[in-house]
Amino acid sequence: MYGFIHRGIANPSKHSHRSWVEKTSTVLVAWLLLLGSGCQDPAQRVLEENMLDAVETKENRDSLREAFQYLPQLIRLDRTVAMQEINYQLNTWSASVSNPPDWTSSELLESIPASLRSVDFASRMTKLEFGEPECEFMLQCQLMRQLSTWVLDLPYRDGLFADWLEEERQRLGGNDGTKLETVMKLFDWTIRNVAVEGSPEASERLLSNPDLPLSDDAPIYRQLPWQTLMFGRGDAWERGRLFTQLCFSQGVDCVVLALPGLSGGSENSALRLWCIGVPIGQDLYLFEPNWGLPLPAPNGPGVATLRMAKSDPNVLRRAKLPGRFNYPVETKDLARLFVLIDAEPFVVGRTMYTLERALTGENRQRLSMNPDDVERQIKAIDSDLDVRLWNVPWLAHAYNLQVRRRLDDMSPFAMQYMEQYGVFVTDTPISRARMLHFQGKFLSSIEAAGALRTYMDFRVDEETLRELEYDRVLQKEFGVVKQPSDSMEIFTNRVRMAQNFFRKSKFDIGIFLAMANMDLNKPDTAIDWLTKRLLEVKGTDRWHAHAHYLLGRNLEAQGKIPEAIEEYKFEASPQSAGNRIRIRRLEMGSNPATAPEVNQ
Repeated sequence: MYGFIHRGIANPSKHSHRSWVEKTSTVLVAWLLLLGSGCQDPAQRVLEENMLDAVETKENRDSLREAFQYLPQLIRLDRTVAMQEINYQLNTWSASVSNPPDWTSSELLESIPASLRSVDFASRMTKLEFGEPECEFMLQCQLMRQLSTWVLDLPYRDGLFADWLEEERQRLGGNDGTKLETVMKLFDWTIRNVAVEGSPEASERLLSNPDLPLSDDAPIYRQLPWQTLMFGRGDAWERGRLFTQLCFSQGVDCVVLALPGLSGGSENSALRLWCIGVPIGQDLYLFEPNWGLPLPAPNGPGVATLRMAKSDPNVLRRAKLPGRFNYPVETKDLARLFVLIDAEPFVVGRTMYTLERALTGENRQRLSMNPDDVERQIKAIDSDLDVRLWNVPWLAHAYNLQVRRRLDDMSPFAMQYMEQYGVFVTDTPISRARMLHFQGKFLSSIEAAGALRTYMDFRVDEETLRELEYDRVLQKEFGVVKQPSDSMEIFTNRVRMAQNFFRKSKFDIGIFLAMANMDLNKPDTAIDWLTKRLLEVKGTDRWHAHAHYLLGRNLEAQGKIPEAIEEYKFEASPQSAGNRIRIRRLEMGSNPATAPEVNQ
């Protein structure tokens, strides 16, 4: 369908052959030592048995290392060979685990509806086996760890909360202070790097929690967090889930606070989703996914906690702007709250629990959690909260498997999906540049190009795209070659498809380069990309709302507050309510004398 996209994939057989030779030679040396030793004393025999144990341990670690090297290839649709290699290496390792660590199934699993657990997950919870879903989850964990590691090395960049964060960090002290700084950095990076989709009115109502049956029109679960990261777009809760999974990679467990249904129902499908809560110390800090901001504290520039929201009506009063937008939650609504733990299905099962404890070196990362520990932590903060596992992560994996099956057929769904996401899920310069971006490899070296260069190499100028329609040499260079069986109509359509592909990709690259330059703390360069390569270019409309937001953030970084405020006034943004709250905060900061008036 997309013949102009080069679908390359590393050759695993060569790599596997090399590792097989290395393993075989190591084992052979050990066996030669045994066979050539003749009669031995007991001490020598123990020494050699220990050596064989060490060889076996090395083999098991090599299997894990092989598997992790192939994980990035799972982004691609044509990933069959990589998947086979990963499954082989992981299942080879699992077969060698003779004494797995103790694992107990959590009673909170019962909070996931049986109809959803039976889709694909129930049998996976207790086995020590690896399939496609487990491998894709491991890819996600790898990406989140790589990304969050370098993001946390950067200074915190949101001036609205910088002074408060430093004071609060000092007040909390120790691990809790560090945890708060981690959460604030990861939330800010997520909001800057993912454009939110939806309508501005969405922030004035609470979204009902989705449930089975799976639907192409449902919110939240149509993208896995790593896909939201790769695409740079998602609805408010998909963006929120990227934030929670970045936190998970750093050992921070996030939850979703939900209210009963309008009629008081407490079943999963009746719950109404409110905000993201992060347990730190003796509080739950509150983050609004629709706004792209934390909920404001009742007084001063800080972040509200659940304790504040329950005890001080000013918290939720400050969450609305009379005459502009209402906030759908009032203090009285907080009398009965549900806490939904945002945990991927695999983190609560035996497989990831066992694997995490076997990882060493650069592959060491978090893969599991004990939801019972999270429940105890939440109950210690507020014993009235009803704690459950959130069904959305389970729905997301079930939907993702369904999508991959549907992409095997030539259908309107498959064509639309590839039109929208094909550039990210095949081997293209954009997908490669995105991976470099997530690894924090922005600048090129003698050995390899960095993210900035790789992004730039895929920008095709408009004149070249026009010439592609008739220039046979260009067509060949771009991989658009007329086959003997192609009619002129079919070939012309393929050429136009290629033109649209490269044109759309150029627009995507503009916003990604702006994001990358923000990460590099280069607001001048980011502003240049946002204004001259996006907002002034026809056909870039789908990025305009986020471009205005990023433009405002960069102008803030330059101290140009009035100019930043004008950018945040862009009304056609799904995040407009949050942007208006931001404007209020900026006006309060620049002119404290007007604070009471602005606060009204």
